[in-house]
Amino acid sequence: MKRTYISLFSSAGVGCYGFKLNGFECVATNELLEPRIEIQKANNKCKYDSGYICGDATSQETHELIQKEIDFWKANEGLIDIDVVFATPPCQGMSTVNYKKTDHEQKRNSLVVEAIKLIKDIHPKIFVFENVRAFMKSTCTDISGQDMPISDSIYNNLSEEYFIYWKVINFKDYGVPSSRPRTLVIGTRKNINISPLLIFPTRQNEILLKDSIGSFPRLSYCEKDKSDPFHFARPFPRYMLEWIKDLKEGETAFNNPDETKPYTIDAQGNRVINKGAYMGNKYRRLIWDRPGACIATRSDVMSSQDTIHPCDNRVLSIRELMTLMTIPNSFKWTSKDEELTVENAEEYLKKNEGNIRRCIGEAVPTQIIKDIANKINIVLDYAEFNCEFGLKSRNAFIEITNKYGLLPYNNSFPNVDDLKEDLQEVKAKVDGVKNFILYYHQIISFYSHVNSIEFDVYDTSEIERVDINKFIQVFSHPQNVNIAFEEYYKPIKVYNLLIENQKCYNLKQSKKGTNKNSVSESDSQQLALF
Repeated sequence: MKRTYISLFSSAGVGCYGFKLNGFECVATNELLEPRIEIQKANNKCKYDSGYICGDATSQETHELIQKEIDFWKANEGLIDIDVVFATPPCQGMSTVNYKKTDHEQKRNSLVVEAIKLIKDIHPKIFVFENVRAFMKSTCTDISGQDMPISDSIYNNLSEEYFIYWKVINFKDYGVPSSRPRTLVIGTRKNINISPLLIFPTRQNEILLKDSIGSFPRLSYCEKDKSDPFHFARPFPRYMLEWIKDLKEGETAFNNPDETKPYTIDAQGNRVINKGAYMGNKYRRLIWDRPGACIATRSDVMSSQDTIHPCDNRVLSIRELMTLMTIPNSFKWTSKDEELTVENAEEYLKKNEGNIRRCIGEAVPTQIIKDIANKINIVLDYAEFNCEFGLKSRNAFIEITNKYGLLPYNNSFPNVDDLKEDLQEVKAKVDGVKNFILYYHQIISFYSHVNSIEFDVYDTSEIERVDINKFIQVFSHPQNVNIAFEEYYKPIKVYNLLIENQKCYNLKQSKKGTNKNSVSESDSQQLALF
């Protein structure tokens, strides 16, 4: 049967669409708001209607409905285990965008604990959390009733059964043409013996705004694209045009002369100049030669964060926003999308535009989960592969890994918090093909934040080099990684890492020489991996 997943706090299912594009079946999806569930239904997310569970994730009824759907699949679809639980708990109490946090919002952080409870009950092979940068350091009320950092709650409840790895990354470095700093937490069940680092998305070069939306037709005030109902210049009061029409890229209307600064009219009819934006990015024009800015839920208004087109006097269109969040044109916002035309779009947009823009601002970019889901398919094929002699391999990862007898992924790696932010490059000395295959994918994920990773691989034959080149393409080779096959040893002091005897060592330079520290001596909480 197909791979399966369960989605929690799923909003409109934009991120989950990445699972669909990789052939996964959604057993159950839970979302509090009915309009978001309707979008998921429009995209045929679940095989059965009973899989759409609209309700409060804190309620026992919701938990029981999810379990009931799992039992139904076990009885009728031959399900043994859920492959993935994907959770994106509401982040209002953690997000820096929402700088006026309330006690109620802070308590909402504890919704992550509902996801932890469900993961414990469902026991999937893999779980994935996506949330804001501050996620793991924010406080929640744990299952025990004690307040603690979310990181402690996840590890306390799940680390006995799962290898867990987390990292703060910016999605603009991973194939998304807009900035979106987020925390990814990935756990892999220990009995499948797969490193979570194999599942992290692959580092890519930044995609500039001009390369992602620069080819869309230019639009003047209130103009509509004649061929795309989702590409239009959203109307706004004409007097606001004076605030933005002379802005250059990167400039904000708050830098204008007083007569053209944003203003409001008070009860006495006086013009009152608005105060500058708290985060300095309101009424600001975007820049062509950078990735897009982080998309907010109120992209419909110029006073939102960074939503003014680099050239046109308008906010970004829905189609442009979808492109910046890697949402395919095949994604549907309503069950009537196939009937939508430029001619009949006015009524459709009047009813749905606000919801669509909010959902885009809440979403996980489709590309991120598409990348993760593709890797999950590969590693679960590997974990489930019958290694009896004579059976044909299903992909190069299985074929080459089995060829060199490297089945387990184990031991540990240093705490990500120990990495220096100013680290610009990593150089690894690798002794032979076996050591390279064992560590390559994990190192490129762990050090994905650095500008350059270089592997110098020694003692390899021509056939082994061919195998290595096939192997690195399985998950797609990052553009910041270089592999050289060396004949003569370079001085050890040029390297950060030494990989030999199926172990990875940090190399630290000092006046006394080079210290070789086994990574297995590092912080145990940040994952028994290597």
